Amino acid sequence: MPKGRAASLPAKGSTIAWRGAAVAKARAYMKGGTSWPTPCGQCGRGVSLDQDWVVGHIKARATHPQLTWDAANWRIEHRKCSDRTGQSVVIEKAKIAGARQAHAQTSSRPSSRPTVTTTTTNGRATHAKTSEREEFPSSEGSRQAPPLLLHTYDEPSPDEANVALLWDSHDLSAYAWLQDLAVVPENASPPRYMTPVPHDAVCSYGWEGCEHMPPGGLPLTPWARDRMDVALRWWQDLSLRRQLEHRADGSLCFRKKVESGPRRAGKSVGLRTCALWRMEHGEALFGEVQTVIHTGSDMAICREIQRAARPWAGGQGWTVAKGMGTEMIETPGGDRWLVRSQEAVYGYDVTLGLGDECWNVKPDTINEGLEPSMLERRNPQMILTSTAHRRATSLMRAELTSALGMHDARTLLLLWGASKDDDPGDPDIWRRASPHWTEERRQMIAAKYEAALAGEEDPEFDDPDPMRGFQAQYLNVWSIAEPRLIGNPVIDADPWAALGVDTPARPADSVAVEAWFSDGVAVARAWNLGNGKVVVSVHDSPDLEAAADYVATLGHRKPVLVGQTLADNAAWKRAKVRVSGVGTASRTSVGELMRALQADTLRHDRTPLLTEQVLAIRTSRGVDGPRIRSTGRLDAVKAAMWAAQEASVKVTRYVGPSRFRRTS
Repeated sequence: MPKGRAASLPAKGSTIAWRGAAVAKARAYMKGGTSWPTPCGQCGRGVSLDQDWVVGHIKARATHPQLTWDAANWRIEHRKCSDRTGQSVVIEKAKIAGARQAHAQTSSRPSSRPTVTTTTTNGRATHAKTSEREEFPSSEGSRQAPPLLLHTYDEPSPDEANVALLWDSHDLSAYAWLQDLAVVPENASPPRYMTPVPHDAVCSYGWEGCEHMPPGGLPLTPWARDRMDVALRWWQDLSLRRQLEHRADGSLCFRKKVESGPRRAGKSVGLRTCALWRMEHGEALFGEVQTVIHTGSDMAICREIQRAARPWAGGQGWTVAKGMGTEMIETPGGDRWLVRSQEAVYGYDVTLGLGDECWNVKPDTINEGLEPSMLERRNPQMILTSTAHRRATSLMRAELTSALGMHDARTLLLLWGASKDDDPGDPDIWRRASPHWTEERRQMIAAKYEAALAGEEDPEFDDPDPMRGFQAQYLNVWSIAEPRLIGNPVIDADPWAALGVDTPARPADSVAVEAWFSDGVAVARAWNLGNGKVVVSVHDSPDLEAAADYVATLGHRKPVLVGQTLADNAAWKRAKVRVSGVGTASRTSVGELMRALQADTLRHDRTPLLTEQVLAIRTSRGVDGPRIRSTGRLDAVKAAMWAAQEASVKVTRYVGPSRFRRTS
């Protein structure tokens, strides 16, 4: 790219907003430096110059604002693909962070909630409580109106998963073992949700270039091709490579894989290939004889998966047993693949557990049968696969809920499917929900949809509601129980977004800084808008040294308000920044935020860190003010409120938390 064109762009790390003429320059930069057609950064399909395209970000602006103007972080995307996820990323991230934090706080007593209704007045949301009025005392002891609580929300469902799981948050090209899978082929669709690559992963035993295999061993992908004559589909290859990611010491990163997709996508091939590869490589790779226990909803299907492997196994000189209830494939070294009913999985030392169509598998089969048998095995894994079903047991629903919440770092989630709000008759939705796509599959789904639309029951669905059955079986829409959460949000995402404005083009009236242990440091600036309102902006710094350097660039002449424990740090003196210590409790700052929202005096500039923290707060009523029930960072909230209060008045002397002397 010519240097002159690059020089016309905002500098890396610039805080210039992503809009207007600056985006036009970025578009021209990418247009001239791209070989067309080029893969869409989200769906992987081709983008040509005559299509509607945009400049997207590999790492989202909401989560990595410092990379907004880094051209190395840009990519070409279909506008339609970009619009599906772009502007909602920050809000979704904050909502889920708040839900996860609050869910971690358990209580034995049921919580009572007021009923809240919402209306609109001149386009703005208002609310009215019909019971249990909540009031919060101000710092002066006067009674205030209730905070703006528009509704509550529940445990993350597939439609509210952590944004780290979203496909567009992944950059497969950053990992050597996934680079060749970064472009999604035309006959495939990426998973809707996928667990991020662990920070300690160094490679995958599934990758052809893996150098950690024992002598004579083959990674799974070339092994399937060369030894079994099986060409894995793109999604099968992705799933198996992710499953076999390992650390520098050779240990597997994941102990469990939860995989879900619609019917007839090819899940059986993955189970069969994984079982046979592990039997052939297990002892040399993991140091012990392998025992694979295979169970599931339908024993006939489990037998069918193994049956397709028997001719190959027999050709290798392995022992094959076909008797009902004694189905087994065994290597000369004693590695075994056993097919067993749900009641017959007990008593084995399991190195690989296979749960097929787990929608109808009893939780005890896995939790009390297979998982305890994996204890003290070397690199054991449990694979749970299933298509959605409205009559599903709690097993798969609980596993999906946990994986969507990222509660266990040892669990890998791969989920293909549609949203419950998607149009079930839209062929684009059918395609996005299908890991593998062909014209034959489109015709099959179209026929199933027409039958469901006509009210015809399908014996395969085993569901009295044909359309709900169609959505579950062919769009993989799960009905997941959503437990209630403790506490109420301070403000809902939509009204908070409505408070977003641009900051004035002048130095801030006040600056405040607060840290949150080792998680980061928030630098807040505030401007008095002159109409009784204050706008705040928050910068996220990794540590106090960086925060001090950033504050020094602002040219703020008055003392900077900083948390009391930060005031004596040498970083301020080094950066030549004057500071004044402030000490307020988190609950005080949250209470002040509530009052500012209720009085409609606060505005913000859509800063990601502040948005995340505000929307994550959950509170309940306390005798002396709001009780915070969430557990996340509040440094941005505290710094923002300190700065907003100072900017809201003309200050002669700071005399204590939440109190400033006005000039006459």
